[in-house]
Amino acid sequence: MRPLFLPVLLAAAVAVRGQDCSIPFTDSLFAVQVESGVWYGNATRFDGGTDSLRLNLYKPVGDGQTQRPLVVLIHGGGFFEGSRDEFNPWAEELASKGWAAATISYRLGFYGSWLFGPPYANDPHELRRAIYRAMQDAKGAVRFLKGRHEQDSTSTTAMFLLGGSAGAITALHAAYLDNPSEKPADCGAIGDVQHFLSFYPRPDLGSMDGDLNLNGQDASVMGVVNIYGALMDTAYIGSAEDAALFSYHQSGDPVVGCGLQQPYWGIGLGIPDNNPWLFGSCLIEARTQHLGYGTDRYRFILHPGNEHAIHDLEGVTAELVQWMRDVMCGIPTAVPQVEPGTLARLAPNPAAATTTLSLPSPAPASYTITDLQGRPLRQGTVAGGHAVLDLHGLPPGWYLVRIHGTGGVLRLVKE
Repeated sequence: MRPLFLPVLLAAAVAVRGQDCSIPFTDSLFAVQVESGVWYGNATRFDGGTDSLRLNLYKPVGDGQTQRPLVVLIHGGGFFEGSRDEFNPWAEELASKGWAAATISYRLGFYGSWLFGPPYANDPHELRRAIYRAMQDAKGAVRFLKGRHEQDSTSTTAMFLLGGSAGAITALHAAYLDNPSEKPADCGAIGDVQHFLSFYPRPDLGSMDGDLNLNGQDASVMGVVNIYGALMDTAYIGSAEDAALFSYHQSGDPVVGCGLQQPYWGIGLGIPDNNPWLFGSCLIEARTQHLGYGTDRYRFILHPGNEHAIHDLEGVTAELVQWMRDVMCGIPTAVPQVEPGTLARLAPNPAAATTTLSLPSPAPASYTITDLQGRPLRQGTVAGGHAVLDLHGLPPGWYLVRIHGTGGVLRLVKE
């Protein structure tokens, strides 16, 4: 699960539910301050040693916000290598646009085979235990950041986990593995690892929440951005009300398969032999469809390729940031139906001075233009199925056009 580094420059706007969503998080408007190497806890390694876990926290300067959206970025590296610093450029760019962003470290390492170290594993238990430890650490980092939200002027609800490869596997489990009854059996106490004449114990790994920063905050997040990750069991996603999800995967990814495959399945050389079977994004897609995830909270990009990489970094990044903004602001991503089989329309959209609202029925109707918090700004009526909406005096940004009596809500972009 070694990721290709994502030197992402964001080029889309972001806004936050419960925050001023009319503020554009599009351009690099702010200076950035960083706190590097912030300690968030100690945790026991796979070999009995202790890791000092740290994060780098990036925040905008002069943005005037008290409820900044926060993204926790989790690096990849097959659960045995990689560094939080790999995502520093991405976090800095996010902060320049008004986000707070933290790149975190987590426990790495597991017992290798008799002859080779990782990515070769001693047995399938090892990688599952490594995933579990990483998940515990990510949850501890989320609670730590929530605990200092006043210091950082960050939200405790508008939080996302974003990971690539092993980092995405970690993010998915941190968001969805939350029922104690679902704890994997091999994350309890199991038999020792034997290497030649030496035996290495594998004790119970404890609660799935871990024991870091049990400060009264929970580890829940609003959503997950999964870049070619996987789950040990798709049943961890229990309902369509669980965390929102954006996934990207290439159909023939040889490292983390999009279907039910062992990590490194396409690499061979004996590496996948002792790895567990994981459910990639294509099977997570089936689970979300079964549960009835709405298009306003779920997005999946499946690219017909065979790389462990993003085929169009700029385009996919723009889409995932757009999706995060819509989820946080509660903006529907599809135009709602006004009558069965028919749609309301705004044209042009985006619009500068005026736009025309068209309804499928000539019956009289009324509408209200609101901001993203639902505050009414303009009202009017529709006659004969059409109305010209005057946008003069409205600042550029996102608005909602609510059509009364139908439940219809349209997104409007004012240029």
